Amino acid sequence: MRLVEREVMLRVIDQRWREHLQDMDYLREGINLRAMGQKDPLTEWQREGFDMFGQMMENIARDFVKHVTKVNVKVNTEQQPAAPAPEPEPKNVEYSAPEGPQSGSVLGDGAPAAQPRPNQPAAPAKPIVKSAEARIGRNDPCPCASGKKYKQCHGRRS
Repeated sequence: MRLVEREVMLRVIDQRWREHLQDMDYLREGINLRAMGQKDPLTEWQREGFDMFGQMMENIARDFVKHVTKVNVKVNTEQQPAAPAPEPEPKNVEYSAPEGPQSGSVLGDGAPAAQPRPNQPAAPAKPIVKSAEARIGRNDPCPCASGKKYKQCHGRRS
């Protein structure tokens, strides 16, 4: 019964969370209109987002009870051939996730990216080298030889 409750709870949370994210996107699109009403958009965003989250939590609890009370569990009485026992995992082994953007990445062929072994030494840290462009001042001439100041040419922020 616990497995059924868990499955129902996960499905309800997933459904309600997706709806909540869509509602938050909709709120984000229209929140700036609150400034016309002399209200701070940030404060309104926080207040309404908090209210929407509370409502989502109530809906999750209500839907969970509604679905769990209506669920019908069918037990398969046919005997399945015994599956081989899974290999036990070795004890006293610690694995740690690597730091950085590569953790949890998946290669193009669908296989998970190779994880470093826990007993291998870490690679030495490489010094950060700034490019020549990073040292250009805002009022210096642009290196592309356009004759404009860097801030008016390639240093312009979009």
